[in-house]
Amino acid sequence: MIDITGQPKIDIAGREGVLSAKASAGRETAIPVVLTNTGTAAAEQIELSGSVPPGWKINFEPKAVDRIAPNENKEVQALVTPTDKAVAGDYVASVRAAARGESASQTFRVAVTTSTLWGIVGIAIIGGALLVMIGAVVWFGRR
Repeated sequence: MIDITGQPKIDIAGREGVLSAKASAGRETAIPVVLTNTGTAAAEQIELSGSVPPGWKINFEPKAVDRIAPNENKEVQALVTPTDKAVAGDYVASVRAAARGESASQTFRVAVTTSTLWGIVGIAIIGGALLVMIGAVVWFGRR
């Protein structure tokens, strides 16, 4: 008698293959993550984890997936929150999935934008200073 058993194989990707997302400093952003079982046996009790830059937070909804049958996929949300002090730019977040000896990981690029409020305040201060200077020249004239 021969006993044949299959092996699960987990792949991680973004929705429609997209491995990037945009986030605002200090605000939670949902990144869709698709888990696919390309193996020949069901993947069970898949735990999700991630790593992000220092000060950031990452959570998953749901935190674990009970079962993915062969050639099926499940979508979860990676909830990423950049720190309030994050500088605008591109960062890397890694997502990992582990299930009974099988694991996979994928990196996502997160483009962080910051509030433009301070830029607008700076421009207003410079504009006010220029108006005061022009007003002084007009008032006192050239002597």
